[in-house]
Amino acid sequence: MALPNGEVARFVYAYVFLQVVVCIMVTFQQISDWRWLGSETKTPLRDGGFEYLPRLNSFDIPDFLVLSLFVSTMVCLTISSKTMAQKMIFWRRIFWISGCLYLFRAFTFISTTLPPTKECQPVVGKDIPEMLRIGGRMIFGIDKACTDNIYSGHTMMLTSCIMLWKIYCPNKPINTYVQIHALVGLVTIVASRLHYTVDVILSLFITYAMYSIYFFLVRIAMFSKFHCGIELLECSHNDEYQRIAFTPEIVNRHLVPWIVWMDGLDLRWEEWNISESLPFYQPKRNLLY
Repeated sequence: MALPNGEVARFVYAYVFLQVVVCIMVTFQQISDWRWLGSETKTPLRDGGFEYLPRLNSFDIPDFLVLSLFVSTMVCLTISSKTMAQKMIFWRRIFWISGCLYLFRAFTFISTTLPPTKECQPVVGKDIPEMLRIGGRMIFGIDKACTDNIYSGHTMMLTSCIMLWKIYCPNKPINTYVQIHALVGLVTIVASRLHYTVDVILSLFITYAMYSIYFFLVRIAMFSKFHCGIELLECSHNDEYQRIAFTPEIVNRHLVPWIVWMDGLDLRWEEWNISESLPFYQPKRNLLY
């Protein structure tokens, strides 16, 4: 029996993927905390941000800045999506991208354990059912992990908001405010000792890269389908093209079919004969976007 494969079904698959990844992440957080309890390294590492920024004694400020920007971003961009199909596409992309980012974050926990940035008493389950219960409490912020370092989840959310506004809202004043809001949030994350500075830097870069790769591959998928000349132009046997670009092999092409399925591009191609309304590549003319 074949699984459902429509827009709603893929929305559900994306949501389930995110939930499974979050469960894995909070479980790995507890394993990391358990490993730290058995280690001899109890003092925080030296950090340039800690040394030069005045200390905030509460996590309330960074938590508020992250939550306020995240909620306003989700609400405003959902409302601005004109149709139900667009709303589903918007949220499905968030589920897939966030799931991939959280999965990467989970493996940073399990691979290397850094000491907490502050005094901390971890809550660690003794068996799988208890770990799952504690993990559920972590998801809702009731319990806190001690060694969730290397990759800042707060920074991931702030950077995601910057990228989402940049992609879906070309309004420059709004984007400027979002970037300032996020920058203040990043500073307070370090100032409050919520994360090491390196956690923020790595998360900022990885999140930006993930969004860039995802939407670049969406664009490549569209070009590959509707601008047939692009495949010929990039052909490794095209001497003139290779003389300029020198890219005999284009990496990440194998990811395009995955992105097509995750994003539902193939479904939208079937529903709408888009080929009649999109411009095609024509030699010696600018490629229209």
